[in-house]
Amino acid sequence: MKMINNFAGLNGFIWWVGVVENRLDDPLKLGRCQVRIFGWHTPDKSLLPTEDLPWAHPIYALNSTKSFTTPREGDYVMG
Repeated sequence: MKMINNFAGLNGFIWWVGVVENRLDDPLKLGRCQVRIFGWHTPDKSLLPTEDLPWAHPIYALNSTKSFTTPREGDYVMG
């Protein structure tokens, strides 16, 4: 049996949950969001401003009432 070794969670992949702070200014126009990741980024915006957050491809809005929507500012997402 051949082992599958190209899945999320392998080789140090880390799942995360955070809150979307910006989704409108993606310089590459790829639908990415700037997400403040809980437990990873400080909640203090004076220490880490929104514009300094990395761009992320979140996979699902956790607090949306619709079955699927593009995450908006304030939505909790995971990736």
